Formats: sequence, structure tokens, C-alpha cells
Amino acid sequence: MSFNQKNFDYTTYEEYYHTTLILPRTWMISSKTQHTPMGSDNYLLEGDEYALAIDSGMTKLDYCKYVEQLTDLPVDGVINTHSHFDHTGGNGYFKKVYMHPEAEAGAKRAFGGSAEGYILDYKITPVREGDVINLGNRELEIIEIGAHDLSSIAILDRTYRILFSGDELESGWCNVGVMGTKRKGATIENHYKNMMKLKSRWDEFDVICPGHHGAPLDKEILNHVLICDKMILDGYEGSCDIPPKNGGGRFDPETGIRVMRYKTAHICYNINNIFEG
Repeated sequence: MSFNQKNFDYTTYEEYYHTTLILPRTWMISSKTQHTPMGSDNYLLEGDEYALAIDSGMTKLDYCKYVEQLTDLPVDGVINTHSHFDHTGGNGYFKKVYMHPEAEAGAKRAFGGSAEGYILDYKITPVREGDVINLGNRELEIIEIGAHDLSSIAILDRTYRILFSGDELESGWCNVGVMGTKRKGATIENHYKNMMKLKSRWDEFDVICPGHHGAPLDKEILNHVLICDKMILDGYEGSCDIPPKNGGGRFDPETGIRVMRYKTAHICYNINNIFEG
């Protein structure tokens, strides 16, 4: 093995992470626990030569050390699906950090303002639309899909036919244009455009692995999300009943926050942030 079990503190790490082998050579590492309620679903992928982490959660533990004990391969680094700190907080432990250039500033901005205990002096390796990372007979293609966060990328695993979608496409909940003031791209119109981009690649993946709420998902959820977006664009207004666990106390309906539901898809949006312009 690539580590010494006697020197690895499983007890501490297992309080913070729950790890499952969900697909061939693909682990899901859930970091949302009672200790880290703002955590995410992260992943570790193995190729023939290297392993790569997708997102790093938000704990102050050495996340790289944890994922290294899952594989006998060298861990090339971590790639972030977008800039939010619940996906980037553990980046500083990796030798290489991939992200979209738009993500760099936000990735080092801790939630709540205090970054004490986090390693933030790392450099980034930028990735953009069409870039491919090869782990050795496992190719990962970058697709730009920013709306929930303007730096968002999807990662298309060409070899194992998996689409890693970050927070732009989830089961249970997806926020689009509800955080802060209106920004270009953070609209339902742009989100729909990005989902149609993923739909154009429909024949290249079989399942979807999002940034929250568990994985893998049947790819039919993409159609459900598209219907939600289209209903909003067509003038149907969602409801105000936002559950507390999804920000019911944080998103005020009086400011225009609504949720549109269709089967497995839930889009939280602002009625003032539907169209570009």
C-alpha cells in the first residue's frame, strides 16, 4: 500500500468524511457532517498512472493525506468544480490545484470571513473549455457551465462515461442567481443555455455525479432541470416554500426568491434574475 496504516489517524478523519466506492475506480467522499455542515460531495478518480481529486471540502484536516490512503497511485492534485469555499477549503494540501481562472479569487475566500487554519497560499493551474486531463487511459474533459457560480465547470469522464456537474446540476436543490446582486451569467437564461450544452453531449455519459446530495444520479435528471428552467423562462412562477435546510431562513421571498420544482429537479432563483441584460 502507499501509506502506513499505523501512522494514519482514521478515527479523526472518519468523523469528517464518509467514503464510498460508487463506480469503477471512482470514490465519493462526503464531507458534509455534523462537524462540517457546509461540506460537499467530493470525488477521487483513478487512471492507470495517476489519481485526481475533484473538490476538497471545507475541513482544516489534511485532505490530500486522506485521499492518498485510498489509492496506490500518486495523487496528481485536485480540480475544483467552482470557487465556493465548501468545495475549495482543503486545496492548500495538494501540490497542484486545477480550476477555472474565474475561480481563483473566490476559492480563497472563506465563508464567514475567517480563513484561520486554512492553507491559502497555493498557486492554481488554470483549465478552460476543451482542456483534457489524462490520468492514464482516463481522459477528463473540461466544459464551462458557469451560472450558479460563474467559474463553474463540468468534468466529462470520457473513459468511464461520468459527468461531474458540481453545483450547477443536482438532485434536491440548485441555486441560480440568488446570492448577492445580479451578475452577468448568473441567470436562468444562462443556466438553461449551459444545460442545453450538456444535453448536446447526452450520448457521451451514462450517470451524473453532483457536488451535493449523493451520487451517482440517473442522467434523466438533466431533462428535469431543463424543464424547470424552461418553465421559468416561459413565465411560470415557482413557489415561496423554501425548506429551512435549503436556505429557508436565508432567502427572503419578499426579495423575489422562488423555487421551481419538476420531479427530481429543484431550481431556486430570483424573479429579477431570470434573463440576461
